[in-house]
Amino acid sequence: MVTNAGRLRVLEVVASAKALGIAPTESSVEADGLVDLEYDKGIMSFQVQPVTLELVVDGVARKYTPDVRYVRHSGVIGFREFKHSESPPELDMVRKLDAARTQLTNSGYEFDIVESDQLRRGFRMDNLRTLKRYSAWARSQALRERVLAAVGDGEGTGLGELRERVGTADLGSLYRMLWDQELGVDLESARLCDATPVWRLPS
Repeated sequence: MVTNAGRLRVLEVVASAKALGIAPTESSVEADGLVDLEYDKGIMSFQVQPVTLELVVDGVARKYTPDVRYVRHSGVIGFREFKHSESPPELDMVRKLDAARTQLTNSGYEFDIVESDQLRRGFRMDNLRTLKRYSAWARSQALRERVLAAVGDGEGTGLGELRERVGTADLGSLYRMLWDQELGVDLESARLCDATPVWRLPS
């Protein structure tokens, strides 16, 4: 049985074009997880804590509310739990998550647990948050073609060179292309800078 989730303890509200309703979070890893879902091209929409599951854990009735429910462009529906890698869940929570996984997967849903270490590889989250600021920035087809031509088919181009080519007025458009994954970019090795490699993705 599924019911509406209870009230959240809000740490941050993540602005998201994919979120159904507002997207409040209860921890920093949840906030990072929602940014990651927003960046994931396979995800069409998501909703924070929309349902509470009624489970049976070791013969005892329990309730569990997944952090987020998402819908893929393929139509597949899934649920996701975000956890801090430094704080392994207690045995009681492990059993509850196992019961939730069994119930959800048996009902045809996806279910996964994403830890902070998976999200915060190197400088990835810092760079994603920077690019996210430009996720709604307008860009023209002419600008897109000019950037793609500048990158070419080689091993890549430094972000600084692309910045110079597009000029100050179109930097937001360039970052929008990186957010939309129209170009490949190294998000993990360092914060975005002139030396950051950018490359053309396979069509």
